[in-house]
Amino acid sequence: MNLLRHAWRALRREALAGDLLTVFAALVLGVAVMTAVGTLVNRVNLALTGSAAEMLGGDLGVSGRDDPPAAFADEAQRRGLAHTRLASFGSVLFQGDASQMASIKAVEAGYPLRGALRVRATPGGALIADAGMPAKGQAYADPRLLQALGLKAGDDLEFGAGTLRIAGIIESEPDAGGDLLTLSPTLLVNRADVEGTGLLGPGSRINYRLMFAGPATDIAAFRQWLLPQVKGMRLLSVNDTQRGVRQAFDLAGRFLGLSALLAVLLAGVATALAANRFALRRIDQVAILRCLGARQRDILAGLALQLLMLAVPACAIGIGLGMAAQEGLVQVLGSLVPQRLPLPEAMPALTGAGIGLLLLFGFGLPPLLRLRGVPPMRVLNRSFAALPPASLLAYVAALAASLVLAVQVTGDLKLALWVLGGLAGLAVAAGVVGFLLLQLLRGLQHRLHGNWRLGLAALTRRRMLAVMQLVGLSLSLCALLLLAVIGPGLLQQWRERLPADTPNYFLINIQPEQRDSVLAALQGLGADDASIEPMATGRLIAINGKPPLRVDRTPADDTQPQGEGQRDDDDENRPLNFSWRSTFPPANTLVNGTFWKPDSTAAEASVEIGWAKRYGVYPGDRITIAVGEQEREFTVTSVRKADWNTFRPNFFVLLNPNAVGDTPHNLLSAFHLPAGQAAGLGALVRAQPNLSLLDVDAVISQVRDVMERVAQAVQLVMVFSLLAGVLVLLAALQATAGERRYDSAVLRTLGATRRQLRGAVLVEFGALGALAALLAVGAAAVIGVAVSQKVFELPLLPPWPGLLLGGLLGIALSLLAGWLGTRRILHTPPALALREA
Repeated sequence: MNLLRHAWRALRREALAGDLLTVFAALVLGVAVMTAVGTLVNRVNLALTGSAAEMLGGDLGVSGRDDPPAAFADEAQRRGLAHTRLASFGSVLFQGDASQMASIKAVEAGYPLRGALRVRATPGGALIADAGMPAKGQAYADPRLLQALGLKAGDDLEFGAGTLRIAGIIESEPDAGGDLLTLSPTLLVNRADVEGTGLLGPGSRINYRLMFAGPATDIAAFRQWLLPQVKGMRLLSVNDTQRGVRQAFDLAGRFLGLSALLAVLLAGVATALAANRFALRRIDQVAILRCLGARQRDILAGLALQLLMLAVPACAIGIGLGMAAQEGLVQVLGSLVPQRLPLPEAMPALTGAGIGLLLLFGFGLPPLLRLRGVPPMRVLNRSFAALPPASLLAYVAALAASLVLAVQVTGDLKLALWVLGGLAGLAVAAGVVGFLLLQLLRGLQHRLHGNWRLGLAALTRRRMLAVMQLVGLSLSLCALLLLAVIGPGLLQQWRERLPADTPNYFLINIQPEQRDSVLAALQGLGADDASIEPMATGRLIAINGKPPLRVDRTPADDTQPQGEGQRDDDDENRPLNFSWRSTFPPANTLVNGTFWKPDSTAAEASVEIGWAKRYGVYPGDRITIAVGEQEREFTVTSVRKADWNTFRPNFFVLLNPNAVGDTPHNLLSAFHLPAGQAAGLGALVRAQPNLSLLDVDAVISQVRDVMERVAQAVQLVMVFSLLAGVLVLLAALQATAGERRYDSAVLRTLGATRRQLRGAVLVEFGALGALAALLAVGAAAVIGVAVSQKVFELPLLPPWPGLLLGGLLGIALSLLAGWLGTRRILHTPPALALREA
């Protein structure tokens, strides 16, 4: 027997059969959604990596309090990598009676390695061509610095013991990213001008950087060479930049991944149900072929070839549809992604095709394995083998492979495990509960009458098919509830992280004696939520009387084995910003211990959980902080988790205000001002020149825009999931279509009316829908809360009204599907139905 020709003829003859069309549609949807989401995430990550290198000013860097060794630059040059050195420090600049805190950046030739420094000769004037390192004796200045000092381009600026001429106004600089609390106007100077001032001597508070740039593979190899060499220094990479945007896109990727994962799982369920029907309809065909002498392996190979021939166009169409859908997602995301996204890599499309083949052979092959046990005597005695153990192993292997591919596309193992684990638990629960209830109904069936007896009798006669229907309906309804109810709830919780009154301005360097006047001025401008908090800078010098030891490093960070405490030589020199307050801070959650009472005078400290893990600090430990010549010891009494995405001041270390004494400090304020009411801030800063104003309104607007557009993108991906849910319903109807057609013919021959049969069908599907809705609502609530807390870290409570409404709609949909699916059956003449059976 020519297997290829036989499979092709069979496929052409039965291509329009309902079960094959369902398999085809499920494959197209699965491939399309994985291709769309995978390609979008791939392109955005490539774009962010490229733009992050521009914001960093290079592909890799080394940063520390001491100038990196010349050996680093020599090795980079030997490898063909470009490099340049920078030195940055904070300093107060004076011009007559005016002063301003500035960030001095001293650069050398080759700056910047990535990106472009945009400098204009005059405000609104032409750009300076090839702006890079300023000439000796010249500088480029941030316009805020010039405004604060009353200078303009071409003027001389006091710098050290001499002066620098302002040769240009900085419009944008490639490596401008930084911490909000250390950001200040930039003065870009030639490093030679700083060397002569003595500011770069031993003990100076300067940060040195040595930046590198080159091909990605060479940078990766050089990074491995650098790792064991950089003790006391810190490696800088593209992951250190664009953190806010990256975090937003990472969370967006999780939302998209959740939608894609549910769509693929629903496509798998639809494939399994349709393939089971495909196998059942070929029992007699296999038995006849066995009687004619065909071998089992040839029969199975022919059926598998039919599915494979079906998969090739399905994967091609799915990839094309997915690529078109990801272009739609790009349009939805709009300005959030770079205008010119890089071309996608081949891996997302290959992964989408792999998902298609997995759906086909993982969920479609196990029902075919049942045909191995069909004996030739089936032609006479209608015997049929049970599900072989190999089928169960194939399903398990398919689920495991689906998990691997889903993690590869979504990039989140925890998300995939929680969702797959929850749905797998639902499938098991639906199977067990369904079987037990059908056993119970079998004993109670004789006590029922009319439509109830006919409808429930149909379920008990086809227990295995009824259980399969229940599992499919439960999974599809649960997935739809997760998308339609839990998903919007998660997005709303994400939006509420940034309410309308989120602080959009920071005012730092406020002196204690200016507190009341600044607060009054801010309230006069309309900043009703303005608060002023202390901030001091010190050094962590001891934990429990011993030098601080880092316990959070990995082998990639250091050559010592993971888990050994190790001294971070830079920690004693690295500034530690801390504050104090008498009440528990907002946007924080108490994790361990107790926060002090307002009237407490004990030397107590509260630490953030990330900082606590870094040093292995627990309640009861003692930390020693040095501020200037003062050293003070505090006992850690609580550990808290801070929400760093709220744009409110958060500190790793908080102290009891009644125990800080006369610790030197300044003040900062975070407040919200509506658009159009910020004009008075300039006058406030000019009146008190020591103040530094940070405007983060643009950053907040960008994050909000990310949230809104991600919600739209998720809704677009949900379309695939909804279509997959419809496929599951169709496949569930097809699973028992032949049996219901035969039962209907027999009952009509015995005198049953169409009204009675329709009522029995509504009872059957109403019972299935009600049980499936009950299981799905409970599972959606459990999975939703687990995913929100464990994966998205959002405090979501089960939205019971929406879940219950969704359950009721699921019951109605099941009844509608049963009614529509049986109209043709009820209109089929009994003689024809019996003859086909």
